[in-house]
Amino acid sequence: MTEIIAHRGYRVVAPENTLPAFEAALAYDIDMLETDIHRTKDGHLVVIHDETVDRTTNGTGLVKELTLAEIKMLDAGSYKQPMMNNVSIPTLEELLIFLKNEKFSKTLLLEIKTDHIDYPGIEQEVLNLVNQFDPTYRITYQSFNLKSLKIIRKLQPNAKIAALVFWPSPKVWWLKIIGVFKFVHPDIRILKRKPKLFWRIGLPIRPWTVDKEEDMRAVFKAKLPGIITNQVALACRIRKEIQKVYE
Repeated sequence: MTEIIAHRGYRVVAPENTLPAFEAALAYDIDMLETDIHRTKDGHLVVIHDETVDRTTNGTGLVKELTLAEIKMLDAGSYKQPMMNNVSIPTLEELLIFLKNEKFSKTLLLEIKTDHIDYPGIEQEVLNLVNQFDPTYRITYQSFNLKSLKIIRKLQPNAKIAALVFWPSPKVWWLKIIGVFKFVHPDIRILKRKPKLFWRIGLPIRPWTVDKEEDMRAVFKAKLPGIITNQVALACRIRKEIQKVYE
């Protein structure tokens, strides 16, 4: 069965990477929740995709230059239709508490956002916080930054890890072969231009961000291990149709 990975929650119906978006995704038969982690000026881990708060809130500035108190004052709900009141950027701790209260039993896919900004030591901090919660559900770590993935592998040898790429280079495949990570997450726009060799069953590829119906159908028919998507409801419907998956 191809796993459905909800990209930043269900961001089509709620502001991305907020608790309402994660709650909305959990209403469907998904297999993973995907989210992103940055660090504030005062050392708090927060759930947000961009290096700045400009696109997803009414504020401006780099996450790393804002304190948690400053970030919590921002409105993360009014930019999105339908607008949502009283929505803020959550901390990673708040997300973990939410999942515990929801009795989450699937997989949490945490992207460590070190590909543009260096957050020294963030890998250890993320692992420490996750370990504090001792989750019964599965955790997978991903990043575009291969250095971060190697750090996680060294710190936690049994961690589940995936490499985010536009398209995997020979170096990426080599790191996969030697066990730094198990899965490769490429851009669907590039994958769909590649030969059928890369679409065969068993290849450890979970493409992002698969939102077009024709692309979804191709992934599900190929029975790739996973699909990262914003269109959660559509993906669940098409998977049920093609792979005969029933809730």
